[in-house]
Amino acid sequence: MEKLPFFLIMVIGFSILPFSFSEDVPDWVKNNASWWADRQISQSEFTASLEFLINEGIIYVPSIESAPPGPDKIIPDWVRNTAGWWSENLIPDSEFINAMKYLIEIGIIQVDVVSPEITINEDIVDEIPETPAISGKPLHILFEGYSKVYPEGKFVLDAKVFYEDVYSGTDYQHHNNQVLSGVTINVILTDEEGEKIHTATGETGKIFYRYEVMADETTLDPSLWKISHLYTVDVTASLDGQTVSKQYQFFGTMDRPPGY
Repeated sequence: MEKLPFFLIMVIGFSILPFSFSEDVPDWVKNNASWWADRQISQSEFTASLEFLINEGIIYVPSIESAPPGPDKIIPDWVRNTAGWWSENLIPDSEFINAMKYLIEIGIIQVDVVSPEITINEDIVDEIPETPAISGKPLHILFEGYSKVYPEGKFVLDAKVFYEDVYSGTDYQHHNNQVLSGVTINVILTDEEGEKIHTATGETGKIFYRYEVMADETTLDPSLWKISHLYTVDVTASLDGQTVSKQYQFFGTMDRPPGY
């Protein structure tokens, strides 16, 4: 068995196509392998055994053009030895099957069949992100708030939300009977450099949602509104899957606005 390690290395190196084997190879195939190894049956009889294994999907031989047989393709004794070792359970099914597949592909052993095409019958469903149900109507939002704040002062912004098809104007003071309550509000306050310095969440009441914040409640350092700096408030209103966003801006100032 000196040639067995070399043979196995060769098979591993060249047999790169997939193969499969069943749990039980029929005994008569092993018998044929043993008889062929001992030259008790012909090459064609042993080939018939291999064709059976191919048809049953035990040996996988793709539809490729094998090397043609010729004088240089005479089956050497070590190939017969491999069949004999397998018939005596000295090597596993997988090694024998890989070996025979390799020999078929290089033309040392010729067969008249190829493996049936493998068909994978699976229902392939593209994963589609779940879209939240939208039952509401488009929204419209209006603001009223301070345009300036002094360094230590408070900023205040009131927001009203309407159904857009009910009211889409700019008059903040009226149409209170059409204002929506229970609308979710998210607020993000940023400084002139675009850095987030405060956030808030809540809901509209019967008339409006009020956002108010002192300078010392933000992450400003020092905790003062900067003179002549522009601050931006991003407000997002959401209801029944509908969302509307709008910005409001104000300046820091030395002058106290009315009402402080």
